[in-house]
Amino acid sequence: MNIKKCVAVLMLGVVLCLGVPRAETSSKGTQWPIEINTEHRPGTYWWCPGSAFDKESIDWNLEGMRQAGIGTAHIVPIYGAKGYEARYIEYLSPEWMAMLDYIVTKADSLGMNIDMTTGTGWCFGGPGLDQRTGDLVAVYDAQKEALSFKPGRNVKRAAPGGEGLMLNPYSPAAMRFYLQRFSQAFDAKQPALPRAQYHDSFEYAGDWSLDLFDEFKARRGYDLEAQLDTFFSEDAPSEEQGRLKCDYRETLAELHFESMQLWAAWARERGMLTRNQAHGGPTNLLDLYAACDVPETEMFGAPDYPIPGFRRDPAMTRPGDSDPRIARVAASAAHVAHTPGRQLVSSESCTWLREHWHTTLGQAKLELDQFFLAGVNHIFYHGNCYSPKDAPWPGWFFYASTKFDSRNSIWRDFPVLNEYVARCQSILQAGVPANDVLVYWPIYDLWSQPEGTRIQCTVHDPQWMAEQPFGILAQTFLEQGYAFDFVSDRMLQTIESRDGALEAPGGRYRALVVPTCRVIPVETLARIATLAEQGATVIFEKALPADVPGLARLEERRQQLAAERSRLEAAGAAVTADVAGALGQAQVKRESLVDHGLSCIRRKTEEGYYYFLANQSATAWDGWLGLAKPMSAATLLDPMTGAWGTLAVRQENSEAQVYVQIEAGESVIVATYAMPGAAPWRYVEAGGEAVAVDGPWQVEFIEGGPALPEPVRMARLASWTESTDARAQAFAGTARYSVTFTLPAGAAADEWLLDLGDVRESARVSINGQNAGALIALPFRLRIGAFLKPGVNSLAIEVTNLAANRIRALEQSGAGWRVMRDINIVNVNYKKLGADAWPLVESGLLGPVRLVPMRRLAP
Repeated sequence: MNIKKCVAVLMLGVVLCLGVPRAETSSKGTQWPIEINTEHRPGTYWWCPGSAFDKESIDWNLEGMRQAGIGTAHIVPIYGAKGYEARYIEYLSPEWMAMLDYIVTKADSLGMNIDMTTGTGWCFGGPGLDQRTGDLVAVYDAQKEALSFKPGRNVKRAAPGGEGLMLNPYSPAAMRFYLQRFSQAFDAKQPALPRAQYHDSFEYAGDWSLDLFDEFKARRGYDLEAQLDTFFSEDAPSEEQGRLKCDYRETLAELHFESMQLWAAWARERGMLTRNQAHGGPTNLLDLYAACDVPETEMFGAPDYPIPGFRRDPAMTRPGDSDPRIARVAASAAHVAHTPGRQLVSSESCTWLREHWHTTLGQAKLELDQFFLAGVNHIFYHGNCYSPKDAPWPGWFFYASTKFDSRNSIWRDFPVLNEYVARCQSILQAGVPANDVLVYWPIYDLWSQPEGTRIQCTVHDPQWMAEQPFGILAQTFLEQGYAFDFVSDRMLQTIESRDGALEAPGGRYRALVVPTCRVIPVETLARIATLAEQGATVIFEKALPADVPGLARLEERRQQLAAERSRLEAAGAAVTADVAGALGQAQVKRESLVDHGLSCIRRKTEEGYYYFLANQSATAWDGWLGLAKPMSAATLLDPMTGAWGTLAVRQENSEAQVYVQIEAGESVIVATYAMPGAAPWRYVEAGGEAVAVDGPWQVEFIEGGPALPEPVRMARLASWTESTDARAQAFAGTARYSVTFTLPAGAAADEWLLDLGDVRESARVSINGQNAGALIALPFRLRIGAFLKPGVNSLAIEVTNLAANRIRALEQSGAGWRVMRDINIVNVNYKKLGADAWPLVESGLLGPVRLVPMRRLAP
């Protein structure tokens, strides 16, 4: 065993608690009161075409990511680029393993982590898989009463050396076979180890395994093979068919769960964590997420917001087909099942927010806030593409990814977004979740449907959440301000009742709510009855479950269920249609701030509580907010700027209230205690008429391509695409807008607010030669009083646009920039890209720019 492997084994116990984060100071030099470490910084998918690595380009890629504020790069080998075939490296070959060792070692020297997919593309699979170990689809011939099989899917977007069938997800034996290849490669070369192994969302096509009949009989107690006519019947659905399929679905869920446990154990034995996207699986997602170290969720599409100035062009977006409640499932798995200190929840973030090269940093920020509100605290962008230094612009690219890479113009101000994420995650990874309610997921109702075979719980088709009583109740709780996590049948067996509270491995809860459900396992209802007898608050919505799922020993289990129902009634469990009223009687408080259009998520530490507050409504909030958790003092932390200070607090009608000002589109953090070293927060309000900052503006193009347009003088602010210089229409990059203005003589203001108006798409502001700050998201406003002087002042605003116009011009020129070997390249709706027909995207500073005098406000 070499030194690296010895260290990995000795550190296994530490690694399984999510490692020892590398401590570092904020790269912007702010005095953020929480030390930022590597795990606080966002990660990114790192698509690696052809695994065509060379050491110079590895250094260039990783150093650029680190300078931008990325903490973790996740290696995903995929198909290669045309014309570079000689550089391809076969997956898991000795040369590939040597490059992995170099990448991990280089990242470590930069204070970064490396994760990797246990395979190429997605899902698990590759060479050597056959009918026994590969993805398998059952085909039933009703006339012959015969079952046959056909291969399922091949690995999607596979890299050289990773081609072949997807793995059979319902066969632990297949997983053992699959992992042998990785054991041989890792144990032979003993490279520097990645932080984590990764499994992508469940996209296997198969619904069977060759061992299924034996496994079914051993687990369910009867013979599925003898029931195939009923199982595959196309006649009117029957209750018997639904019960049979429920048992089949439960068996699939158990087999897949056990397979993923084997994968997680394999990684842990070698000192690596696991990240798993359970969604899409025909399982109870809560259990599957909890089986790995870092549950990972995702969202697709582009949600709309009523925030003033928010833009969502239907022609450049795909419909938002994700549901934030689904992201909460992944978070719940960590909150409930994982012990404090290992409750990271990651997300595949910003996939298809807009058409290629059309996503802004501000749009990304709003989606990241959605993830934070759902409990995510370990963001992964989707993503960054490895590209060699010598590849011409736009380099290599991935077809379904927001281009968070150095060749995209948004990269210039990307560090501002990453500082924001790091500050948020330094808070959201602290302490433990502070949710009050456990909401049971009655998955057996879903599994008992007679239609179809397996039932997949995907992010793209969220009816399994949105149309089920537990999802409807969850939405009600969100709207009413109740903080909750979901809980599964398996998780309930780990929960104890102490002093009236529900104690899970991950935290304490005030109540358990069972949504309306028809069937429930006897073991689950028995556990709930025990909790109720021990003094826990248990609330059933509308009625107690009436029946058991499945087919085996049906009458025996029905009698057992009746006995457990009697226990619940004797224990005084509430049965009511007014769940909110029952929670109120149990002294479970809601967050009334939702009544004002605000959203929040909470964490608890030894000092007090952290509230992450987001305003994604149409109006600003300026006033007193009541919080459900106690406080005698409060501190506001602004993760966008790094500023922080103590807030005004009062007690009103036995309720603790804090004075908060938060614009539409903004997010802040409130700590319910006075943080040491905090000065009083400076409240301001408009104190007079705004002063227009008029031209003429001197505009100089300072960075970008394909060529820098000539400087221009603008009498009025407008998109630089309106310039008579044709180069401006193809330009992607940064222009500096310069102007002088005179501060009004005798103007009385305690503070001045600079309002940039319409910015396309990010801005850095300098006043009198001093850096005043950067703006990447709505509202584009900045406090600048400290930088002003009486009389004449100089103002410089460096504005960076999107790269869409440059891609448009490249496509119109006929240049051969589409170099990828697979899916080269589709639009946001998986149709032909057609970038040559894109309309020009407005670019630059559109204004109007105003100075707003502000006066101090004393709440």
